[in-house]
Amino acid sequence: METLEKYLKQHFEKGILQAPLFLRWETALRFELTEPGVTMDSPNGLKQAIQRSVALFDEVFGDEDDLLVVAEVYTKKNHNFFEKRPLSTYRTFVKSQEVLDHLRHELVTEPRSAEGEEMITHRFLQPCRKQDLRYSLMLETKLFEQERMPITGLKKQPNSRFELYYLNQNRHIIFHVFSERGCDIIATDRNEIRPLYEKYNEWIEKAHRSMIDARFTEPSTGF
Repeated sequence: METLEKYLKQHFEKGILQAPLFLRWETALRFELTEPGVTMDSPNGLKQAIQRSVALFDEVFGDEDDLLVVAEVYTKKNHNFFEKRPLSTYRTFVKSQEVLDHLRHELVTEPRSAEGEEMITHRFLQPCRKQDLRYSLMLETKLFEQERMPITGLKKQPNSRFELYYLNQNRHIIFHVFSERGCDIIATDRNEIRPLYEKYNEWIEKAHRSMIDARFTEPSTGF
């Protein structure tokens, strides 16, 4: 979509909205949403993942920030749920019809799947403020993707999946919960997300700890 493409071209790069964000952009953080060894089917795992994702979201998005939610739903071409009712999913998450009226939807053709089926991406763009969203529910929906598929209209579609990207257009930060295990946060200015590195340092993903420490402890090089 033109507005999104212009924004990404100006501040990030074309095609940046693909997982994993952490490996696509230098100024990046990756956080663990659960401690190693904690399973998601345990009460502690469920509670911890929700608490951490919401805490990080609240740090990235202030009440007055302009937020753009980009939802990309990858599914079979003949799965026409969204063509018939493209607003159905967002009505679950957006509090007011006035905000929902600004939702935009488009279709993006994708390569055939491994099984040879024609695939398509339904892309939704929702401009809003944080208080316009039931963002805790949105985060939970991605954290527990399989259990929450009926909310997204993807029930009984085994090849379907979705991604939710949250853009802070004032601070130029992109927030992405990529699974129940982790969250990627990227920015154009390292200083915008340095406080996250310092405040939630214990949550930094251990597998990439040395890389992240090097990025956020060395003297500034302008990124």
